[in-house]
Amino acid sequence: MSKAKKEEIVEEIVEGAPKKKGKLMLIIILVVLLAGGGGAGWYFTQGKKDPHAAPEKKVEAPPVFEKLEQFTVNLTGGEHYLQTEISLKISDPKLGEDIKLHMPEIRDVLLRLLSSKQAEDLATMEGKKQLSEEIEKQINKVLGVKKPKEGVLAVLFTSFIIQ
Repeated sequence: MSKAKKEEIVEEIVEGAPKKKGKLMLIIILVVLLAGGGGAGWYFTQGKKDPHAAPEKKVEAPPVFEKLEQFTVNLTGGEHYLQTEISLKISDPKLGEDIKLHMPEIRDVLLRLLSSKQAEDLATMEGKKQLSEEIEKQINKVLGVKKPKEGVLAVLFTSFIIQ
């Protein structure tokens, strides 16, 4: 509210009020207006956040996945084979192009790694987790990735059949 408008309101109130109570009423109105204006000014100039408000979430880019072709290999021992499909969670969409460029090397490394395993080792959750970590390291090595938060972030088995 502008200062001129405040004065106009105060004058209207003063003219309509009796003379004895007019000064008291004028003082009360001025105090209320000044307190309200000062309070509003303080509120809007404060940069503090509400301590009870939910913390702000960082906006992260959606995850990027690269699907590899199906792998079918004979496992060590010759009695069993593994058929699996793998998707890679990668740090950057541009890395998908690097994966496609290096696909022959990646397939070679994975075929050798998968065929070196025994069916009993892959039957447990711990065995699958260890295999996932080994695949991640091998692919990052082929891609020349040195930092852990770059390159392949996770190996996901979308199909895993041992027969």
